[in-house]
Amino acid sequence: MITAQAIRFTDNVPAMRRFCELLGLAATVTASDSWAVMRSSGGEVLLHSHSGADTDVVQGQTNLTFEVTDAQAVAEAFGTHVLDESYGRSVTITDPDGQELLINEAQTDFYGYAQHEAHPADNMSVCPVVFADPSGPWKELLEKLGLTASADADDAFASFTADRGSVGVHVARPGEYERFLTGHAGSRAHLTFAFTGDAEALAAQLRQAGHEVRVDTSFGTMLEITDPDGQLVQVHAS
Repeated sequence: MITAQAIRFTDNVPAMRRFCELLGLAATVTASDSWAVMRSSGGEVLLHSHSGADTDVVQGQTNLTFEVTDAQAVAEAFGTHVLDESYGRSVTITDPDGQELLINEAQTDFYGYAQHEAHPADNMSVCPVVFADPSGPWKELLEKLGLTASADADDAFASFTADRGSVGVHVARPGEYERFLTGHAGSRAHLTFAFTGDAEALAAQLRQAGHEVRVDTSFGTMLEITDPDGQLVQVHAS
């Protein structure tokens, strides 16, 4: 079992949690104002206090990560080893861009963190996007992890489905994709969602809550939202 996740390093964990809840996500695990696991109908957003991060990340940065049920199997597949950290077991592999991609084993001991019964909306799914050649090394890595490429993949975009959630790989056009990424370290990703509800109603709800929303209908319907960290988040409606 593998779950696609986007981890956001933020000093605004409570505000980002409320933002995710507006989108229909629900918290499953929290730790004061420093940590929250926000579950969607597919995939998760992890909210990690930036000030408490032990990696070279910046405020507002989003990275790709995964949760698996068997870290040892992943380690063996990629010729590396499992790390036993204080928070659990993990594997770090090198992504096609030469950056560290963290894969965590599902926790069984939550070390005093608060657990919550979560009921996320069934029409919103997390699908972080990396910018690269959709048919290149990222495709090979994601398929090796067990994700499946969509049948409608093309030269510009491919979606890779996990057991829970998905990862998009979008061609990196210079001058276009840079505005969606922050920081330099780790497998940086753009926080995006797939939505099957009423996009106009969602846009109105977000604006009422004080968020800046732009509606783009160039290719289907897409909401581009400025989140509490000042980052651009996209919701693609279908």
